[in-house]
Amino acid sequence: MVHVVLSGGSGKRLWPLSREHFPKQFLKLYGEQSLFGLALKRLKSPHAKFLVVCNEAHYFHALEEIAKAKLEERTQFLLESAGKNTMNALILAALSCESEEILVISPTDHLMDQEAFNEALKTALECAKANQMLLFGIAKKPSNQYGFVRCAPVQNGVYEVLDFIEKPNPEEIAKLQQEGGDFYINSGMFVFKAGVFLQACMQHAPQMLEACKKVHHHAKKLPAILKCANMEELEEGSVDICLWQKCKGLKLIPLDAHWQDVGHFASLQASLPADGAGNVAHNNPLLPLHAKNNYTYATPDKLVCLLGLENCVVVDSKDALLVATKAHLDGLKALVACVGEEYPQLLKTYPLQYRPWGSFEVLLEHPFFKVKLLEITPHKRLSLQRHQHRSEHWVVVEGVASVVVGKQSLSVPTNESVFIKQGQIHRLGNDTNEPLKILEVQCGEILDENDIERLQDDYKRP
Repeated sequence: MVHVVLSGGSGKRLWPLSREHFPKQFLKLYGEQSLFGLALKRLKSPHAKFLVVCNEAHYFHALEEIAKAKLEERTQFLLESAGKNTMNALILAALSCESEEILVISPTDHLMDQEAFNEALKTALECAKANQMLLFGIAKKPSNQYGFVRCAPVQNGVYEVLDFIEKPNPEEIAKLQQEGGDFYINSGMFVFKAGVFLQACMQHAPQMLEACKKVHHHAKKLPAILKCANMEELEEGSVDICLWQKCKGLKLIPLDAHWQDVGHFASLQASLPADGAGNVAHNNPLLPLHAKNNYTYATPDKLVCLLGLENCVVVDSKDALLVATKAHLDGLKALVACVGEEYPQLLKTYPLQYRPWGSFEVLLEHPFFKVKLLEITPHKRLSLQRHQHRSEHWVVVEGVASVVVGKQSLSVPTNESVFIKQGQIHRLGNDTNEPLKILEVQCGEILDENDIERLQDDYKRP
């Protein structure tokens, strides 16, 4: 069995929390737990293998979560050069596995009861052994919030899928209820043998299959990594539209597991504890007065005060503020598109940026100087590097830094500093078991990440 973990989304409906370079599945939305980490915990079993499908830019985020779950030895990565929706991701995943291998397809933006999921999975695996393809469905009356599947019972709790209904409007809902049938939310979780799935693709989507075969054939194969290039040329499409709606014989297993799709702020709010008036303060102190059913997010040291506000979302990140009524959240993607035209950088990164060695936050920025706070994870180090256009001054504010400057190797404790001249070879690391924090002051005419010449790098970055 292979758990195929789909982690290719950018989470635009959770902007400004979610950004292209650090999307929602990696955000610590539940204490120290991310949606990606919770998915791994739910799927973890003694002998299962893992195949993580994600954007190449998110590899180190996913690797960190895999390492935290102690799954490195059982995990392969399929890195996409461009996101082309679920159909291409699943074809490439199936091509990467043995024909008889059973694949369990799981997105990373769901919450559910682990025990109930495992019980439903047992039934699904037995059906998959008999060459059936299965979808987990969530019982719910038709609404315009989800795509639905109409089913008919077969036997032993397994249903046959009759048709798919994309987010129906009120008239379609009324018609569906008159026609009758059992309705389930399409959860996006599937179970099938790799070879059975590819056979269905050959019948119903041969061109997409052939295009993916070419990408897979030319992919760069590294230990535990398959890097797929030139995906920009693939036809985009979801597996629901490109395959399932054309495919006969798809089965459904009901999943009664308190399932939640954390895809937008209303569902994120529903997954968190609220006060007596339905207000959720996600990360910040909150003082509401005559305020009901609101979601707020801000830095832990910022008090948010709500007066007379109802059914609203207030998200205060370090570089953007979103205030919206829940009734208009469907328009967030359109708003994000406008932000992308006017302020494209606000869709990509935060002032706080994550790296394989830790993170850095821009505290102050002017034309000829910049101040950053760097946090280096224990036993990690930056690349051996130099800069052509800037000098740097490092002040250790917490921990002990291991520093290379030219031919010197230094141990720099808290409250001491090091100066790096323009063009000087240098490296910063943390050889201890404790956190390391560095205040970095850059001075020069060019102060961006392009002015880094990496001479040696533990993470094989260019």
